[in-house]
Amino acid sequence: MIRIVIFCISIFSVLSVISQEKTSGLLERSQIDSIYKWRTDDIYKSIDDWEIDFKKIEGDLPTYKKFEGLLNSSASLLLECLEFDEQIRRQFGYLRLYAKLNRDVDMNNNKFQQLWSRCATLETQIESSSAYIKPELIFLPDSTIKIFQTKEPKLTTYKHYFNIMKRKRDHTLSYEKEEELSHIAQLVNNPYKVFGSLVYADLPFPVIKDENGQDLQINRSTSWRLRSSTNRSIRKKGYNQYYISLGEFKETLTQNLSSFIQGKYFLSKKRNYNSSLEASLDRHNIPTEIYTNLLRSVKANIEPFHRWMSMKKKILNLDTLYLYDTRVSLFSAIQKEYTWEEAYVLMENSLEVLGPDFFKHIEDAYKNRWVDAYPNVGKETGGYSSGPHGPHPYVKMNWGGQLFDFYTLVHEFGHYIHAVKTMNNQPFIYWEYPPFIAEIAATTTENISQFYLIENADNKEEKLYHIEKYLDNVVLLIYNSAMMAEFESILYQKIEKGEALSANELSSIYGGLLSFYYGPDVYITEIDKYSWLEWPHYYLDYYLYSYSTSFAAAVQISTKIQTKGQPAFDKFMNLLKAGNSGFPVDLVKEAGVDLTKPYPYEAVASRMNELMDKIEALNQ
Repeated sequence: MIRIVIFCISIFSVLSVISQEKTSGLLERSQIDSIYKWRTDDIYKSIDDWEIDFKKIEGDLPTYKKFEGLLNSSASLLLECLEFDEQIRRQFGYLRLYAKLNRDVDMNNNKFQQLWSRCATLETQIESSSAYIKPELIFLPDSTIKIFQTKEPKLTTYKHYFNIMKRKRDHTLSYEKEEELSHIAQLVNNPYKVFGSLVYADLPFPVIKDENGQDLQINRSTSWRLRSSTNRSIRKKGYNQYYISLGEFKETLTQNLSSFIQGKYFLSKKRNYNSSLEASLDRHNIPTEIYTNLLRSVKANIEPFHRWMSMKKKILNLDTLYLYDTRVSLFSAIQKEYTWEEAYVLMENSLEVLGPDFFKHIEDAYKNRWVDAYPNVGKETGGYSSGPHGPHPYVKMNWGGQLFDFYTLVHEFGHYIHAVKTMNNQPFIYWEYPPFIAEIAATTTENISQFYLIENADNKEEKLYHIEKYLDNVVLLIYNSAMMAEFESILYQKIEKGEALSANELSSIYGGLLSFYYGPDVYITEIDKYSWLEWPHYYLDYYLYSYSTSFAAAVQISTKIQTKGQPAFDKFMNLLKAGNSGFPVDLVKEAGVDLTKPYPYEAVASRMNELMDKIEALNQ
């Protein structure tokens, strides 16, 4: 599939919406000053220019036929085919980026909705026309590739790309069978669409009274927002009403997810994999050892998580700590708000350790209006970096002035710099790096900024607040993500053993995992056991684990940059520059982190304990 890589930690997407809900009185797009809106004429000056390229690609598609069945005939023809395919995909990236950026800031604009829809149609045509290329390359003999590279030196650029193709030989079927599986794969993804329609549109959630006595429609974002309320009865009501409503559809959602997992398992068997896990991770040559080591290491280092829950219970002075209590701030009285301009200065100061060149790229994005700052009527929620497609990356925000908005801004600019460094140092064929690496880049930047805020807090109360927010991030990205990854693994194992998925059994299993991970100081209720039903990530097959691996790697890299200086910084820059020019696990090892070992997770646990020691010392 051709796609624009939109990078952000999507497990935070609900929290991003929460921040926006605190921003009242949305302006129309036309009412926002142009300096806060991105400029897309770097991509196309007008829709007319966009139409010219669109028609050109349509007219060029028949050229693909020229190479079909002949990629093993000569080095020159193979190179011509690869360069033609790159040209089409690079040009299409411009088309899609222009349509997406303009659509996302005004979802009510039918003109750009139509452009986006036409891109989807053109994408299908491109994929259909070029479908023979990868199968032919996969089965191209190694000896032929070597001869071709000798005859045509430009083909040496594709050395790693050919290695990627070579790895897929044992799991690739004939062209006809692969075409059949591609149609089945589309059907397998339908449960994800069903989940979205049911949970986000059709499911009837109740209306409750909020802290101010106003009617509030319960949904995913409002439920999560209420969990930070200092009014415990409101927290409980918002939490319980949401999951009770989901629980009423637990059988439907269980069977829907079961259909998805069965489909994924079917596809993995057809492609000769030993398990669904192996099939999923093999897309980017990630060994299953990464997954199993994560679960084993996180569980072996669970004590700091339990200590943090115990500390929350003590500081909140509660006889019983429930899950709906675990996100309320212990130090909420010292929350700060930031203007857009203040955030820019704070970002510059907090990332100083990464050097002037790093921030120069951020400065360019602001000066050239490649950033879209504020929410407006019709603008898509959340934030992202557009990745390495188009003339340069873009960053979308929905600035609400909260600390979380600042973390999101830094995170997205971590993605932005990654894309810039890759585009400046790699050929197009290696631009599209996997999330496994992308999130390490962004989270490393975020870690550096978060620790700057902790170390440079104006007073004790502010320091406590920043420490708390960091610890809550660790809970979400290391422990909670690992817990859900373990649950996901259990689901697949049951299907692979031929067992049926039962809503009550799965909820019981999830309740057991909640008890283990959250520890003895958190009381798990029957309602808590339904909380697995809310997560769309289970329809992304083995994606959740990457939040934990990325954060653990980021802690290692950011710590080394701050303590060892230039050598560690150079390794981090090399990772950003590498793009997809090597296998992900190898690239991360070269950056100084071996995610097949337990020490990255031990380091996270150690950091948690250090920060909790600081809280205890400051609170004395």
